[in-house]
Amino acid sequence: MVNSIKFHPKHTSSTAKKAGTRRQHVNQVLWRVLFLNLIVAVAKILTGLLTGAISILADGFHSAMDASSNIIGLIGSTIASRPPDHDHPYGHQKYETFATLGIGLLLLLTSWNVLQSVFERFMQGGAPQVTALSFGVMIITIVFNILVVAYEKHEGNRLKSSLLLADAAHTKSDIYVSLSVLASLVAVTLGWLWMDAAVALIIVVVIGHTGLKIVRRASEELADSAVVDIAQVEKIVLAIDGVESCHKIRSRGPEQATHLDLHIQVDGQMPLEEAHLIGHIAQDRLQDTLNVVDVLVHVEPVQALSETTEL
Repeated sequence: MVNSIKFHPKHTSSTAKKAGTRRQHVNQVLWRVLFLNLIVAVAKILTGLLTGAISILADGFHSAMDASSNIIGLIGSTIASRPPDHDHPYGHQKYETFATLGIGLLLLLTSWNVLQSVFERFMQGGAPQVTALSFGVMIITIVFNILVVAYEKHEGNRLKSSLLLADAAHTKSDIYVSLSVLASLVAVTLGWLWMDAAVALIIVVVIGHTGLKIVRRASEELADSAVVDIAQVEKIVLAIDGVESCHKIRSRGPEQATHLDLHIQVDGQMPLEEAHLIGHIAQDRLQDTLNVVDVLVHVEPVQALSETTEL
């Protein structure tokens, strides 16, 4: 006879080792990007001070915000790399999600700052000074940032790090801001002073939209929104011999640290050892196929369906 059986998640040393290695790679990328963002920020700030171009100086401070997001990311990633403990049995991965949320909020703050600059330009007028140094620095830093975004996005996809992908999106916003500054320099030489504010307004929309997407994605992770497709879980489990049905399928967590639990039902007359084996098979197949870190399987007899439904 089968009574309810629970299979607890598998925690192996190899899984912990992989997670630790991944965190190390994420931190290495963040340190490199932090250094590169600081170079870009310093170059723009110095150029703005030397030429008196306020737009370039402001863009330099905006680039410094990229560096601050890298610092937030390093803090989040370092804490998230800690193994599960008594107070955090599911690990510390959500600290990375908190850091991701911080980056999204920084993007929204950036969009607000740019919007204020747009209104000031419309109300007060004025134009940035145009020099060969201004064009040179802006073009070089734009190319520099494009390479940084491509590198960080590639590493984010490879390491499945929402933090790196969010930070890449933040750095990408700096490219749009720099392009608006470059466009304003061209506009000044052509006498189209209104173009500076118009392009900046477009950038506000782009940056704000990116920030909202990041905040929404991070909020969904923090709110434990479902991650795994229920139909896919059912397809895998119901393909196992002896499984009659499955229900109460739940998943949560970020992509790189997803937890899954479910109930499966078998013949109530099935021997306990056989039911136990089926539970392990379901656990292994789900963990291998869906690439989740934890799978909790609750095995119960078919007769218990109505009872569990009432609960």
